[in-house]
Amino acid sequence: MVPFIILVAVFPVNWAAGLIFLITAPLVPLFMALVGMKAAEANRKNFKALQRLSGFFYDRLRGLATIRLFNRAEAEARQLEYASEDFRRRTMEVLRLAFLSSAVLEFFTALSIAITAVYFGFSYIGELNFGHYGITITLFTGLFVLILAPEFYQPLRDLGTFYHAKAQAIGAAESIVEFLDTKAEGMARGDTVIPSPDSVSISAENLEVLSPDGVTLAGPLTFRIAAGEKVALVGPSGAGKTSLVNAILGFLPYRGSLKINGVEMSSLNQESWHRQISWVGQNPMLVHGSVRENLCLSRPNVDSDTLENAVRNAYADEFINRLEKGYEHHVGDRASGVSVGQAQRIAVARALIQNGSFWLLDEPTASLDANSEKLVAASLTEAIRQKTSLTVTHRLAQLTDKNQVWVMDKGQLVQQGKLDDISKSGLLKEMITAVDKGDIDA
Repeated sequence: MVPFIILVAVFPVNWAAGLIFLITAPLVPLFMALVGMKAAEANRKNFKALQRLSGFFYDRLRGLATIRLFNRAEAEARQLEYASEDFRRRTMEVLRLAFLSSAVLEFFTALSIAITAVYFGFSYIGELNFGHYGITITLFTGLFVLILAPEFYQPLRDLGTFYHAKAQAIGAAESIVEFLDTKAEGMARGDTVIPSPDSVSISAENLEVLSPDGVTLAGPLTFRIAAGEKVALVGPSGAGKTSLVNAILGFLPYRGSLKINGVEMSSLNQESWHRQISWVGQNPMLVHGSVRENLCLSRPNVDSDTLENAVRNAYADEFINRLEKGYEHHVGDRASGVSVGQAQRIAVARALIQNGSFWLLDEPTASLDANSEKLVAASLTEAIRQKTSLTVTHRLAQLTDKNQVWVMDKGQLVQQGKLDDISKSGLLKEMITAVDKGDIDA
């Protein structure tokens, strides 16, 4: 509003000066927009270069030991240098545009004030005789207008600065916004709360699991898990097991039918569904915080008896009691501060605390030694005794107590049934034979 107020104050004093302000003012936002659009494009490229550089550096940092063991340190250092140089060039391009934007705004502002000063100068020596409504231009009039001139253009210059900042933000946020705005087919979420949450049954009819961009990852699949039933899912790497699990969790779109307690997944309230899932994966994810915060992730206000029982049943008390700060021991990014086996036991205890109606176990004892594996497996067996469960495993020895065994290959369920019925032929027989020969892990 400040430029408009200044125009209202200047025009009654000298219409020529007001006209100069009025004509030159649009030049500032016009050139600001032209430079800003170029700046936004440069920032987009710069942010993508930063993404590549940070991803490259992070991957190499994680694999530093491997790189050194395979004598790739020098080659990877050169690749990092190339990526850094690309980021440097793009950053300098953005800075060049930023300085250009500032220079353009300052140029037009200074030019406009100079034109106003020249007009008054020539008016005072009698060379220009207009703009004063027939009244002699006094020193007060000139000083009044020239003092207001910088204030007239200052909001426009500020606008240019904010516009450039907006261009930077757009460039940086483009990837995030694109991800958030992705609308994958079949990912519609409803408000239906899962009925009878104390027991869970899952059924699928001609289910096709899709990637977010619509590519078929697995299927068509038809199956049913009755309430309280225990199912094992086996198959070679790349068979589609993870895709099926993610569809059941509600993390991937699908075609066909996938129902939880008779409610279509696409109509289900995801929060109500996730509250019923106790999950233990082969790569436990611990958040930045204390051991207690990680244990109580799903139930922050859990009572101490439930917490200690879960920790004891997961055999995590053995190491937690030896930690200097116990439950308050700090866990850093990527579970730093505890070993992989300890992180796995924390994940098992966390699932025991949540105690959902559906247990999803993805190689839950993969990171444990033989003795710990036996103890934790026994604890999990007891925990899921009355619960519906799906266990993804490569260990065929874990199939004996399951109601159903599913064998997956190339995105299809090639075998389904009881272990004794389907182990006499097909892919499962080949896997068992390979175990007997010692070709794969039992």
